[in-house]
Amino acid sequence: MKKFLVFVILLVCTTLFANNVVDSITLTKIKKLVQKEEEIAAAYKKYILEKGVNPTTLNDLKTANYLPKGFDIINPFGKQITIILDNNSTTTNKKDDIHKIRGFESTDPKLKSNLYDFYYSNKYRTHTKAPLSINNSNIEIILSSKERFMYENSSKITTTAPNNSTKTPKDSYYLDKNGVLHWYDSSGNYKYSFDKELVLDESVTLLNSDGSVNSNYKNLVKDIEFAGMTILYKKDAVAQEHVNIGSGSVVKVNQQTRDIGKTVIQFSRRAGGMIVNGDIYTWGNIANRIVGINQNKYTKDNGSLGSNYPVITGLVRARVKTYNSTIDNQNYFSSSLRPKFVDFFSTVFHSTCGISTKGELYCGGLASAYQKGFLYSNVDPSNPSVEMLYKSKDFDGTTDKKATKIFANDGFWLIFGNTDIDSNGNYKNGRIYRWGATSRGFGGNNSLNYSSTNISELNIEDNKIKVLFKDLTYLLTIGHRKIGALSNQGDIYIWGTDYTSSCSVKWENINYNLCIPIKITISNSTMNSLIKFESIQGGLDAFVAKSENGKYYKLSHPINKQIQVISVDEVIKTYSEYVAENDAEILSVDFSRKLTDTNKSNSSTGIVWVNSKNELKGDYFTTTNKDDKMFKDAIKQIKWKKIKVIQDDNGMCGIDVNNQMYCWGMMSYYGSDMRDTFMLPVFNTNLYDTNKDFLIVEGGNSNLTNMTSDEWSTTNSDGKTGAFFMKYPTYIGGFNYEFIFK
Repeated sequence: MKKFLVFVILLVCTTLFANNVVDSITLTKIKKLVQKEEEIAAAYKKYILEKGVNPTTLNDLKTANYLPKGFDIINPFGKQITIILDNNSTTTNKKDDIHKIRGFESTDPKLKSNLYDFYYSNKYRTHTKAPLSINNSNIEIILSSKERFMYENSSKITTTAPNNSTKTPKDSYYLDKNGVLHWYDSSGNYKYSFDKELVLDESVTLLNSDGSVNSNYKNLVKDIEFAGMTILYKKDAVAQEHVNIGSGSVVKVNQQTRDIGKTVIQFSRRAGGMIVNGDIYTWGNIANRIVGINQNKYTKDNGSLGSNYPVITGLVRARVKTYNSTIDNQNYFSSSLRPKFVDFFSTVFHSTCGISTKGELYCGGLASAYQKGFLYSNVDPSNPSVEMLYKSKDFDGTTDKKATKIFANDGFWLIFGNTDIDSNGNYKNGRIYRWGATSRGFGGNNSLNYSSTNISELNIEDNKIKVLFKDLTYLLTIGHRKIGALSNQGDIYIWGTDYTSSCSVKWENINYNLCIPIKITISNSTMNSLIKFESIQGGLDAFVAKSENGKYYKLSHPINKQIQVISVDEVIKTYSEYVAENDAEILSVDFSRKLTDTNKSNSSTGIVWVNSKNELKGDYFTTTNKDDKMFKDAIKQIKWKKIKVIQDDNGMCGIDVNNQMYCWGMMSYYGSDMRDTFMLPVFNTNLYDTNKDFLIVEGGNSNLTNMTSDEWSTTNSDGKTGAFFMKYPTYIGGFNYEFIFK
């Protein structure tokens, strides 16, 4: 009897243990099943956001790499998992469709008991909704409002990039790689972008004059609006913020605006300028009216009349014709209706040109310049009598006549225009236009010479496909000048010859035609593997290019050499001050000259960079301060974030983390007549001899009023004793802005 009792107890314990093991294994399988369903739902949602349509099978998700290649579509209980689109009762109405995963079904009562606590609970689910009951076991995929909108409007969504020339897409959304939807109307014109916020183009009228919401706007956004939606209304480069409060009503938020413009500064060997709050400010020798002052007369400090050209040492805001007679007739240049600018070009040769927020090109110097042959002159009116900036006839801001950037070499002008904006706010689909005359191959027309006062587009093809561009820039040191352009595809093209009288050359066994845009490839450069670039910046004798993976490169084409593509990361490793931990990330870089680079006909070999610790390193010395402890200590004291070399003798400027600008080195240039000038507005530096506190000095015939003396004077590489030399990093007053170096 005792043996029988022991046997019964043992049997009961074994059975209970076995049941517990079965329950534990079953629960593990159920947990894995829920995890699989969550993975599928997350992939399903991402597919809609990136493709604009819903996947129809799990293989769609696997093929497109939204699920791992080895993802098993058999659930832990040996059943196949499938996705279901439940059309409900109305197959033509996508709004009531439910996206589901076929749920797990079982007739085993013990298994169902285990399912209740885990499978039929939402506690462990994020992207899915648990079945309502055992009899209704399908799993619903939870779509966000945007995902549902994209599914419901999938027939109107394309992932093919817009084409400005063919005006496509039409009546459709373009879904970019960041998941932002951009609506183009029936004429192929862009109207708005929709993601978490609605960005509304200025061509759309949001509010009527009486403050009511415009009916066309209501109709345009009826499918996407919701209460609480933030609306950024793009108007004159400013996004005015509004909020949808429901029922088609819109209110402006605190009457505030978000500035989406940029603060731009340009330094060069030929003076410069800056844009602040949409206004252009310039300085320098006014022979060709870099500053809009219609006068050459001035009085010297001894009371006699000056015999050369006036050189302005402070900032002067440009006067601009508004083409509103009520304003212009009163010379009301500070009207709130004055044109605002987002880009400009300014030198003592070429006067000043600006690009307005509407894509209008304005240029000056036409009334009284010393040498008008350098100027862009196709403006309205053709022969202005008063000095100010006038609107171009070629780029007046209307459709297909919008400018984005402009610059010149000699009397030849290049205009980058008719661009679109990508989802990150960068330019794309830009075209390159030419105007004026050159004998340096800058026209890109397979000849050294180009001359035309009619605007023409420079057409560039790659494998018989037209190339469109993200950016256009140039090198400005005489003897090294070139044009550089960055294509939509991330390729860089360069052209122009400043050092040979022939277009066709053979350097290092590579044939080049310097008078047509050359696409930089592995076969014609020092590039070992294909690099795609995301940005390009001009400089003195080399381009700064940044690759799509965030690495910087020096691009140049020295005489008798193949095109040079040099990794900045590798160059800085050769410097004794290099520290791998700190210098692995570069915030800013430019190319300077080593103190041994005395022959300016040769390319520079120096470099300056700002690292992740906001330290400035490299060849930032001049011959005067290379051993100066005070100079070195000042450089180390400042926390830098940007650096720009602006003069061949290592004159440079940098911006610190507080947006304060410091400059040092030679800041004057000697030529003749209009070329004698300053790179900086001297008066803003508070750095000049006490008896030289002049707002106007004189320049001409290779003479320029000396502003500094003694230790603050030096001789430049051309043998000229400096008119304005900054021995130490010097704060430039009034330049406390987050500038973009142009």
